[in-house]
Amino acid sequence: MSPSHPSSPFAAVLRVLRTPQILLMVAKVYIPVLFPLTFLIALLSLRLDVALGMASFVPVPVNFVLAAVSLVSGLAIVGVSYAELVFVGAGSPSPTAGRTLHLVRSGIYAYSRNPSVIGKLLGVLAVGFLLNSFSFCFILVPTLLAGSLVEKVWRQEPVLIEIFGAEYEQYRAEVPLFLPWKFFSRRR
Repeated sequence: MSPSHPSSPFAAVLRVLRTPQILLMVAKVYIPVLFPLTFLIALLSLRLDVALGMASFVPVPVNFVLAAVSLVSGLAIVGVSYAELVFVGAGSPSPTAGRTLHLVRSGIYAYSRNPSVIGKLLGVLAVGFLLNSFSFCFILVPTLLAGSLVEKVWRQEPVLIEIFGAEYEQYRAEVPLFLPWKFFSRRR
């Protein structure tokens, strides 16, 4: 590991939270867009649950445990993937805050081309579990996830091919877009 790369994933996550790239991304994307969108999805899902007659789908104490596990897991995955992009990729997870300068193929990115999407999915699902909302967890969030993955393939991947060329083409052929099937196949 290079001297600028923290020695443990936990140290990397703590260090990445203080970087200008992440602070800028939170200010430009998360606060004005993602947090309000999550709130609106929550309101819509609660109304949809009433319309579907789905008062709750998990026993009340269990939903809090699921929310906590989902949130902590999601934050850990996002933190580790962002640390890789900032420290190995020498940039930011978001083009609005300065894209990465190097293609990251190591660490968590050896298993999924979009590990932060997995982390964000778990983080957002935590809200659905907390609300105990069936439609949030199983209708609205999966629809948004599908849209996000389509956007990544349609809009972002051509840009990555333009920037990183054959190196990205090879990476794309070797590593799955979303689900880390490679992780499970290596464990056998």
